[in-house]
Amino acid sequence: MKLLMTRHGQSQWQIEGDSAGFDAPLTTLGEAQAHRLGMYLAQHYTIEAIFASPLKRTRHTSEIVAAYLDLPVTYDDDLREFDEWEAGWAPLPASMWDMSPATEELTPGYSRFRPRVLAAMRRAVEPYPGDKTVLVVAHGGTIGVMLRILFGSDTPRMWLWNASVSLVEWDRPGREGSWILHYFNAMEYLPLSMRTY
Repeated sequence: MKLLMTRHGQSQWQIEGDSAGFDAPLTTLGEAQAHRLGMYLAQHYTIEAIFASPLKRTRHTSEIVAAYLDLPVTYDDDLREFDEWEAGWAPLPASMWDMSPATEELTPGYSRFRPRVLAAMRRAVEPYPGDKTVLVVAHGGTIGVMLRILFGSDTPRMWLWNASVSLVEWDRPGREGSWILHYFNAMEYLPLSMRTY
């Protein structure tokens, strides 16, 4: 099965900072990015289902994309962005060449975030075995954790651009029993003037 992951379009928080609030809506540019994303996905993929975080920026992005795909959106609260910075983020690697955690114990914040993202992933992926494609519309932190879970290390950091797409596939013929990363942060459908992070 294929798992497509996309970050929401540009949000007001990216313009105004903390004054916009944690649940900031999309900007006008963010809406335009979501329309470009929806057109691209409709032209290139047959998507079975859409799952999204219920926060305003992801909700609006997923609604725009869903209109192009003619699909409903399932909102999952466990796909929300990380919001416990004071309780600690993911561990750092032991070294540049050793991706194991420098400290074995996960921080309290990350140790709560990781299992909730995993639970949401299971709910999105497991009902669609075989040659199916599922789309998750979420946040940079959430998608980063999804990829860390799939590739077995909590230490890598990932920077995702707005409305970029990442694709992983499980059990591809000839590569059975493994996750394959096809691409990360793809955004060829967005002109340079519309790319934001």
